[in-house]
Amino acid sequence: MLAIAKYSMKGPSQAIIATCLFAALSVWVAPLGIFVGAIIALVTLRVSVAEGFKTLVWGVTSHVLLTVVISGAYWPAIISVLEYMLPVWLMSVVLRQTDSLASALQAAMIMTGLGILGFHLMIPNPAEWWLALFNQHVAPILETAEIVYQSDIVAEMTKMVTMLLAVFAVILWFSILTVGRWWQSELYNPGQFKADFYQLRLPKSTAYVAVLLAILGLVSGQSAGLVYDLSGIVIVGLMFQGIAIAHQTVSIKQLHTAWLVGLYLLLFLFPQTMLILATIGLVDTWVDFRNRWEKEEL
Repeated sequence: MLAIAKYSMKGPSQAIIATCLFAALSVWVAPLGIFVGAIIALVTLRVSVAEGFKTLVWGVTSHVLLTVVISGAYWPAIISVLEYMLPVWLMSVVLRQTDSLASALQAAMIMTGLGILGFHLMIPNPAEWWLALFNQHVAPILETAEIVYQSDIVAEMTKMVTMLLAVFAVILWFSILTVGRWWQSELYNPGQFKADFYQLRLPKSTAYVAVLLAILGLVSGQSAGLVYDLSGIVIVGLMFQGIAIAHQTVSIKQLHTAWLVGLYLLLFLFPQTMLILATIGLVDTWVDFRNRWEKEEL
């Protein structure tokens, strides 16, 4: 991965070539789009906002044109642009100006929150809309394949789709940005990324929003809706703060890295771990675990 960053930073033309190449390949292999976003982030952070935007334009153009030529449709390309290009560039601009991963993460949360608000304004009942899409496009395929499914379970799952997509967006955008930031650190300032990530701490306003959403959720008693969808965004943001606490704790206490491996395995196998980490991140807003443990080690 670092070889991609080294090549991209040899000059503006190399960054554009690498971006266009991976943007084209991502038409067939979508995960390669991660490298497109990471290169855009690296150029923005290291060179300038203008050069980062130029790299973004080349990536968008090559991906959209190739998608239209192959499929005749442009919507898949638009989704890809929103998935790993444009939001990552915007977050990179925030990170460049503030030098704060927390501010960049908060920008991702705000963008996703605005997207959810717009979605709810256009579609009053998202759960019913997702269910209608399922019945129209997915159900006939399952019935043709003679795959048995329980309609009541599907109906319950559609209540979570909007929230899960929002959570996925924040995780993906911030993960791509951190790859670009890590590349910058490894090439120009070794060790800086670790120090920055260890100090990731969202502002107290995020914690207050989390508490407010929790209260509104309890009062409304609804398992879906706008409050439910927005709460997912706050949870995933605080989850990253909890992960940062875990990493620094392992470093301060000089624990084996197997603890972190176990943590990520739990996150992968049991999504409920996200809520535990988010709770730790929420409490840290007032308790400040990291400074306490650093003082204990002195």
